[in-house]
Amino acid sequence: MGKLADFRTVGNFDPKHFELMEMEGLPGEKVYWRNISYDRETGQGSYLMIMEPGTRCNPHRHNGPEEFYVIEGDLVDCDGFAYGAGDFVSLAGGSEHFSISHTGCKLVVTHRGPVDDMSLEELEASS
Repeated sequence: MGKLADFRTVGNFDPKHFELMEMEGLPGEKVYWRNISYDRETGQGSYLMIMEPGTRCNPHRHNGPEEFYVIEGDLVDCDGFAYGAGDFVSLAGGSEHFSISHTGCKLVVTHRGPVDDMSLEELEASS
């Protein structure tokens, strides 16, 4: 077994470590992420996310559970449900949504399964 340091990843919300999150159909949104352990192929892992005021994420479907903790700011789901600082949210696999942040927010996000991008029309048709 190697040294513990070989197995450790530490992240924080220093903006210089974040990159623009590429979201299908939303090229101008100022949503940033810092990968901690997220594997795009399996959809498993965690990342830090910063949404600037007035931004949104694209509609998507979770094929496994998604959990996130709101560090600061606000986040409103497409059904109008509002989350605030201190909220820990668990969405079951099969959930479909997009979210908007009016004031901006910082999140810790964990996925346990792949995420599929959707169009707004697909999301509305499945609701």
